[in-house]
Amino acid sequence: MNVLCITDQFEGSSHSAIEGVFNRTLPHQDRVFLTFFTKVHSKGHQQGNRIILPYAFKRRDICRELDRYISLKDIDIVIVRNFSPVLKRVLRGRSRYGYKVGFWPSFPHSFRRIFEARALRKALSRKTLEYKISRYFENRLVQQCDFLIVISDLFKKIWFPAFTSDVFVLPMGVNFESLPSPEPGGTGKMGFIHTGTADHLRKSALVAEAFSETPGEFVLHFYTGSRNETVARIKKLKDPRIEVFPFLPRHQLFQKMKKYDIGVGLIPDNELYRVSSPTKTMEYYALGLPALLNHLPEYDALFDDRCAFFAEFTKEGIRAKVEEILTTSKDRLQLMGERGQRIVQENRNYRVLADHLFQFLRNITLKAVFTKMHQSG
Repeated sequence: MNVLCITDQFEGSSHSAIEGVFNRTLPHQDRVFLTFFTKVHSKGHQQGNRIILPYAFKRRDICRELDRYISLKDIDIVIVRNFSPVLKRVLRGRSRYGYKVGFWPSFPHSFRRIFEARALRKALSRKTLEYKISRYFENRLVQQCDFLIVISDLFKKIWFPAFTSDVFVLPMGVNFESLPSPEPGGTGKMGFIHTGTADHLRKSALVAEAFSETPGEFVLHFYTGSRNETVARIKKLKDPRIEVFPFLPRHQLFQKMKKYDIGVGLIPDNELYRVSSPTKTMEYYALGLPALLNHLPEYDALFDDRCAFFAEFTKEGIRAKVEEILTTSKDRLQLMGERGQRIVQENRNYRVLADHLFQFLRNITLKAVFTKMHQSG
């Protein structure tokens, strides 16, 4: 079986799901090609199983361009991640090349713009109209797909309730085989780590302020690539226990993580994030760190009080839970982390998820063969 995944990533990126599922853990009998985009080069090129195309092909005849590098008639499955304009052109090419088409929406990106507009009360009318138009056309395209890949059942239920063809749930996970050996040492004091995006939608400043208002000895370190008002607000707290560091490549960040005692995976429970599958929290547990969480469907499905600390997403709730953590022995934290690590390894290991996905894709291709045989017979 030959699979082509057209990602929404740029050349040089190392997205955990794309790398974990499509580039490292695939069964040997499958051939997989990955397409990335570039705004640096004006011409496409190929590097092994990776095809790099100029970003302009997001809205051009991407099939004809890809057929220059690989024979699309030899491709059984094409998966499009997030980009509706690409999906539109891939669907047009299906009858010509004979592949099956799947859409992989990783997050409600179009809804994020209107959600932010509501929060900021800026350009709400214009963005509401834009959202309704984009959703209408996206749904029309998705209804033409042979299958759908979603991060959770709830995601499908909320955002694509009318889709009746095959669906595969692919949550975010961890490639356990690529975890580096951690550096020795620790923070000394109780160490909290928060990795990834820090912005107003995630209420990251509220989290920092709750920590700042908590008495006791600890450190809270943010590792983020965000550069915005929220990060500035965190720095303005001028609390020596709370620091912001530049985001690091995944392998370097993993080495740092084991110096801490607990990961912070607090995410607001709202329309935008309720359907999410938080990568960073899975990575905390993969390295044996328990996490400070709030109640979200994804968290509740995996973790309980034996491996996580659940807080109400308010300053008071977070502060109370941090105070509890500060009275918890590091031996107990280690046991909680080990319990959570086993849960993530059993349920969010990319090798296992990849095996399940590719069995699903083989069934899609077999179904197509049987249908063709039945029609011709």
